[in-house]
Amino acid sequence: MPKVIQRAPKWLDYGQPAHDFFQPANKSSINGKARAASEFESAKEGPSKQIAHRGTEVFYATGNELRWADLALLKEAGEGGIRPGRGQPQTSPQLYKTLQTSIPSNQSIQQISVSPTGEYIAILTKHICRVCILPPPEHLNFPEQQTFKLKSFTVGPTAHVLERSPLVSALWHPLSPAGNALVTITVDAVVRLWELEIDNRASFNEPSLAVDLQKLARATCSRDDLAANKYGIKKGYSLDEEQMRVSASCFGGTGQEDEDGWSSMTLWVAMGPGDVYALCPFLPSQFWLSPTVLPSLTTSVVARARVHENSQQSTELEKLIATHQRRWLAELDDQDPLLLPGLRNVAVYSRPEKLASIPRLQGPFEISPELDSGDITDIHVIASKVGQEDLFDDDEDFDDLAIDEGLSVGVVCLSMNTGKVHVCLNLEGVEGEWLPGSSRNRALYQQSDQNAKALLLYETVDLAPDDQQGEEAWPTFTPSPADRYEVFSTQPTGIYNLSLRPWIRPLEDELSAPLAATEGIDFRMNVILESSPTTVSRLTAEVDEPLDDINAAISILDNNVGYITLASSGKTPIAAILDVPVYAAHPYLPDSYEPQAALTAAEGRTPYQPADVFFHASKLPGLLECWRSESANGVVAGDIKGLVNFSPYTLQKVTEAHRVVSSETHSVGLAVADLFRRCERMMNEMKAQIERVRELSNRVNSVTGEDEFPEQKAGERELVRGGKLKMENRVRQRQEKTQEIHDRVEKLRKKMRGLGRKELSAKERAFAEEVERISKTVMPLSTNLRSSTANVRLENSVLTCSSVESDEGGEESTVASRVDAVREVYAQLKEQAEAVQKELEAKGGAEECSRPSSAHGTRGWDYKQRKMEEVWRLLERETALIEATTMRLENLQAGAA
Repeated sequence: MPKVIQRAPKWLDYGQPAHDFFQPANKSSINGKARAASEFESAKEGPSKQIAHRGTEVFYATGNELRWADLALLKEAGEGGIRPGRGQPQTSPQLYKTLQTSIPSNQSIQQISVSPTGEYIAILTKHICRVCILPPPEHLNFPEQQTFKLKSFTVGPTAHVLERSPLVSALWHPLSPAGNALVTITVDAVVRLWELEIDNRASFNEPSLAVDLQKLARATCSRDDLAANKYGIKKGYSLDEEQMRVSASCFGGTGQEDEDGWSSMTLWVAMGPGDVYALCPFLPSQFWLSPTVLPSLTTSVVARARVHENSQQSTELEKLIATHQRRWLAELDDQDPLLLPGLRNVAVYSRPEKLASIPRLQGPFEISPELDSGDITDIHVIASKVGQEDLFDDDEDFDDLAIDEGLSVGVVCLSMNTGKVHVCLNLEGVEGEWLPGSSRNRALYQQSDQNAKALLLYETVDLAPDDQQGEEAWPTFTPSPADRYEVFSTQPTGIYNLSLRPWIRPLEDELSAPLAATEGIDFRMNVILESSPTTVSRLTAEVDEPLDDINAAISILDNNVGYITLASSGKTPIAAILDVPVYAAHPYLPDSYEPQAALTAAEGRTPYQPADVFFHASKLPGLLECWRSESANGVVAGDIKGLVNFSPYTLQKVTEAHRVVSSETHSVGLAVADLFRRCERMMNEMKAQIERVRELSNRVNSVTGEDEFPEQKAGERELVRGGKLKMENRVRQRQEKTQEIHDRVEKLRKKMRGLGRKELSAKERAFAEEVERISKTVMPLSTNLRSSTANVRLENSVLTCSSVESDEGGEESTVASRVDAVREVYAQLKEQAEAVQKELEAKGGAEECSRPSSAHGTRGWDYKQRKMEEVWRLLERETALIEATTMRLENLQAGAA
């Protein structure tokens, strides 16, 4: 749902060019509009749709005058972007243009509608429809020309002008290739399709299709007389006249790729008493189709026809409808379509001729449960999404198609004059149906009323209370350009936005679930109804009284003007600037998810709109001038310029002047009183806001440690002092607690790091057991395991070989005995070495005095010295071997532990 950024923007205030765009031109136009309005209000038969747009270009009808303006230029001028040039008066320049039409001054424009291509505009009065050719935007933007005369054509000079049947709506067919197919619907349920051609005046005189829905509802064969009565032929009374009084109509789609194929071909017609009908397919002689229509329709129709052929439970009427659909699609598939160039190539087909061009009227739809009292004023239909399984085969890729997530069933919204909006689900769908060409199958359609289609009432939204509804309220719908499951509703109390997105996805999940998963669906549906209702937001400011003559709103989404919804009430423009929503791509994210961006400013107060009475000139000067002219011409006996005498003439004039002045002063007094109340309320609210800011400032000072509160009043509750010291102590405690937690986490991390090793393999466990066994054998029990040696079974060591031999041959020597033997040898050798060393030291002192001089003595001494050095080297080697073995055993034992 879009967020309201601003209500009543400043560039629509009084005195701005955008505000002048909605004002009458002069007093004569006001009087003419009043006369026309009185005639219009006496027999109001339809909504007021006097605003239309073509991109950012806005068309507005006031009285019998049509105006044009570029909304981007109006916005720029209101925001200060356009200034008067040098030598020009300091007034706002007139940025709108007047489009002259052939509408007389005693008629008032009720509805205007721009064609999809933007080349034509349909203008509707009470019972006359005119089509004008619109100039391109470049010509309308020409600054030197303020008035343009449009070339207009009267549609149906006989059917509409002479018959004088009130027009309800004029719709442009969405599947017309040239955008020139216009559908007009009158109150007496006559539908006419006009395929307009500028070079062919006959196309404006006679429709290409004309059907009387009252006759079509009773028809059982295509050969019956279904056309509208000719002019001059009296129409007899029928009970259907009151029940089939048309109040609104619309098409079921716009021809998009993600829509069901039959949707854009269906014309929905809503009757005032509450009945809803559908015509499918209702097509011009030439129409275009998107690439997904034929594949989806062919797949579904062929599959349904096969089911009906092989099923004994299928009725004859179902088989006949399936046969008609297959014949119609086969003829359409045999054509060689014309491809139109453009952004997306679309195919143009001709309407099949084997079946009747006028389809069967489907309805009235049974709405369950029944609607409350009230009349239908407008209808809006949301097409069901196309089934992807019906498009192509499984081996083909259709991911490149723009198929949005949506509902597999259609949604029908009905607006009531009581301010309620009924949201209905079209579970059965609407498909192409035709009347039989022969009288053999008449009985099938006579019994078809027993199997009438139904609309399931899903939800009812109450937008306005009964006391705020106008006497002749005519609420309308406006599609949203941003989301197909959003719609704007124009009520006498303002403009509302209705978003169906909250329950679309949950409901689709339930509808698409397999048959085995339907257990407990009643409970889940109740949860969806209670937790995900339709979201309603008010776009305009609240009003105390219902708005008079409010026009149906238009919605524009453009880079230059943004996202804006625009309407008007009388001479006052009503607008709301919206924010474009960014929907989440992930299914579990909320729909209101938005990327990080700058914070939007708070919504400002709705600006005050001055009452019109402040700008109306007094009627007293004109009345005095009229009396002066009467006195000068001698029409009356009295003299308005003479002395004031006590006479009947003076009493009459004073009474008339008092009546005029009292009426004007009373109106001004009411407007001034309303302005005074607004000012008083604004002052009180401002004082309350200042008081809240003062309290918030004192609380902030109390928290931040400011011990002085200059804004605190006497008698108020004493605020906390010393807050800064408390805050610092608390911060320090939090820091210490954080450090303690950090240390605990580090200890746990080290502990878990030791516990997180891999499990030992079988070989590793055997190796550890062998090390433990050898350690117990070699080392005494009282020795510390960390400092004790451990035996290692090395492949190339003497201990390994001896151990293997001891285990296999059962020899007496063991590892322990060998270690003990080595230690004993080491001790003996060490003792012998020490004894030899002492003996040599003793002899060395005696021989030093009498050193033999002969060579033989020297050689004997050298020999003994070399032997001692060899003995010491052997001892050092054995010591090194023992120490290395001991160290390695300790390392291996520590690793195994």
